[in-house]
Amino acid sequence: MDRGRAIEGSRLTAFVLGEATAGRRLIRLEGARCTGTLDLRQAAFDSHLELVNCVFEGEIRIEGAALESVDLTGSTVAGLSADRVRVRGDLLLGAMRIGDAGISSPIVDPGFDGDRALVSRRIPDDSAVAALRLTAARVEGGLSLEGTTLTGTEPWALSASRITVGDSLRASGLQAAGGLYLRDARVGQSVLLDHAVVGAVDATGLSCAVGFYADWGFTCRGPVRLRGAVVGNVVTFHDATLVEPAGAVVLTRLRTPRLRVDFRAPPAKELVLRDSKVGSYVDSPTSWPAPGGLDVEGLVYERLGSTEPLKVKQRLAWLARDTAAGAGSFEQLATSYQRAGHERSARIVRHARERRLRREERLLGRVWSWLQDVLFGYGYVPGRALLWLTLLVGLGSAWFTTRPPSPVPGSVRRAWDPVLYSLDLIVPIANLGQRTAWEPAGVDKAVAVLLMLAGWLLATAVIAGAHRALNRN
Repeated sequence: MDRGRAIEGSRLTAFVLGEATAGRRLIRLEGARCTGTLDLRQAAFDSHLELVNCVFEGEIRIEGAALESVDLTGSTVAGLSADRVRVRGDLLLGAMRIGDAGISSPIVDPGFDGDRALVSRRIPDDSAVAALRLTAARVEGGLSLEGTTLTGTEPWALSASRITVGDSLRASGLQAAGGLYLRDARVGQSVLLDHAVVGAVDATGLSCAVGFYADWGFTCRGPVRLRGAVVGNVVTFHDATLVEPAGAVVLTRLRTPRLRVDFRAPPAKELVLRDSKVGSYVDSPTSWPAPGGLDVEGLVYERLGSTEPLKVKQRLAWLARDTAAGAGSFEQLATSYQRAGHERSARIVRHARERRLRREERLLGRVWSWLQDVLFGYGYVPGRALLWLTLLVGLGSAWFTTRPPSPVPGSVRRAWDPVLYSLDLIVPIANLGQRTAWEPAGVDKAVAVLLMLAGWLLATAVIAGAHRALNRN
């Protein structure tokens, strides 16, 4: 066929099928213009189909077809429907323009599940509308969308739930007005979205053998969801931007050896890591979400890292971004420090955990908890108890140095020592013989009683704090 010559869709369909029936190994058209729909539904042939740099004023329909390979690089098409297609080689859709012009509807979240995690409604196959449809497609080679533009007025630009790709799904530089719907997709190698600009990504239930790369300039205006995804090597959002109106990352129940969430800037909305399990977690303090925008409940990680060195107080500030963080989140952070050999940092985190738990107690419980914190740091600052003991003994000694009490009649005669006397009053289990040998009166007796009460309070706080620390650990 002549380059640039207009051809009606039915004639082009007949031409392709005729060439395939004739046993052509390669069916190639370049620069053609089709005025109707190319309909190859349910077709089955062993030819390599190449329709490059063509213009299709209508749709290309290859639903249910079984093809050797398909190359539509550089072509423009009003819509591509390829649900349940079987391609034994590569499906090359790079540098294409697919869909009608228009402004896509924004992707919004319908609500939250019982675990505070963002959820989206599953789209039934028969009601999915998108410029590019690949629902339940099977591509044994690779799928390329590199440099492609997906346009249209629908919320989803790509509908590819349950797609299977033997190699990688390459979408570097993809421009999509709507979102990418990849629920329950199976990818043999990697999903590559670097430099892509999309409306949203829903890859809930994704299984990917190597990596999910939404990095190096990846930009999204809606939520990126990898709920329940399993990725064999790495999930990275390095240098990604989650912008208004609904830029967020939802990684609930994600499983991967390495997660990197050092965005170019803080996400416009939430970062949800609830119940995820990762080997190594890496982030950046300049890209932490706003307070209330972080959810790390149930997040498990073996190692915790950052693009710059962080002190333990900075990590606690990160954890405070999850305003509903429970004891488990603090314990996970403490465990990671302990595993790395930073015992002091682990104690600081556990101390902060007890302070957080205090807010959940009733008034009397909060008062008692506050006293344990002040006196003993809940068992995680043992040196504080010694300081209080030293202070009380010093105050008592200063008082009784100039006001020695009278000896108890009939008691064993002892030499007066204000330090030992104060220590005997303060330490309940001490028996230095001073407390029973001297009898203060008046104001001195009130001071002695106060020292005894302070000693009992300090001892009780020490015992309670030590018991709590041992039980927690």
